[in-house]
Amino acid sequence: MNISKRWKKFLLSTAAFFWAGCGGDSESIAPENEDIHSTQTGDSVLIGEGTVALYGVLPVFDPDSGKITSSDSCGDSCAAESSSSESGSSDSGNKPFRLARDTSITCTFTTNGGECLDAEDNRRDAEARKKILAENQTRTLEQLDSLEDEKGEPFDDWFAPEYGVPSTSCVHVSLDWVYKCTDNRTYRSLYADSDNLLYTEEEYKAKYPEKFQSSSSAEPESSSSVPPPSPLCQKDDFATSSDMAEAFEKDKEALLDSTKNANGDNLSGADSSCLADVHISRSYASVSVLAKKQICDGDTIVNPRYQEKIDAHKEFIEKQIKNCMEKPEQDEP
Repeated sequence: MNISKRWKKFLLSTAAFFWAGCGGDSESIAPENEDIHSTQTGDSVLIGEGTVALYGVLPVFDPDSGKITSSDSCGDSCAAESSSSESGSSDSGNKPFRLARDTSITCTFTTNGGECLDAEDNRRDAEARKKILAENQTRTLEQLDSLEDEKGEPFDDWFAPEYGVPSTSCVHVSLDWVYKCTDNRTYRSLYADSDNLLYTEEEYKAKYPEKFQSSSSAEPESSSSVPPPSPLCQKDDFATSSDMAEAFEKDKEALLDSTKNANGDNLSGADSSCLADVHISRSYASVSVLAKKQICDGDTIVNPRYQEKIDAHKEFIEKQIKNCMEKPEQDEP
């Protein structure tokens, strides 16, 4: 049978959540939770914020049958695993999770969450690009341009929400790993080693200090070995969406005033009504990384990328005004 890509992704996502909850129930987290971190180490079944492998079981999608299976036919045994969650054991015979500080306490894990992290990811990406642009010592001007917002063209979004239509999809969804243990407590994101022993971050660092050794001691490649580009440029003074909207509104008012002064009493009621509807492109005002200034070898100018966006929007306003002032051609008698 044919399954669309989107439907496959949905089934795979559903399977991942199903397998995550297979070994434990969904009781609320106790107030005494410990707030610690999770990772994948050795043969640990934790896989960051991605697919869950519960007791070594991975969900498998069969495109021919359109069904979800598993690498060891966990499906029928999941109920049994759930009923044995208090003891932390599984019918598969794999090692249960145990607290390292008291191995008599067994645990099962599940996931909470579902928060969309796209906005935070975009913010961090924008801040990283701004830092590169402002502190550049190695990239060419062409490479700097590629880090700024795409040029694009303004469009008529008069009926769209301010600064564009919000996305209804999410690429990065948070998953909060939690362990429910037989000491009647629920813990967040413990470190698991290859023996499925669970540690707090402090305990894990004490047990495996070598895993936390910084790589910063390695001698970095000398930047002096890379000749600086010519010209050496940076970009700074980054525009915000409010800055762009303000600049566009200023251009709009100046162009409208000029048109009204030039036509004086010749403006009809229809002309005035049309001009009153002239508007800026609000989504085009939305910017992520766009510098106002460009500095090359110490000389500061208006960033050409910024000026192009201003000029393009000015043409967008002029086009609306022109459409208002054009008189329909009258048919000859």
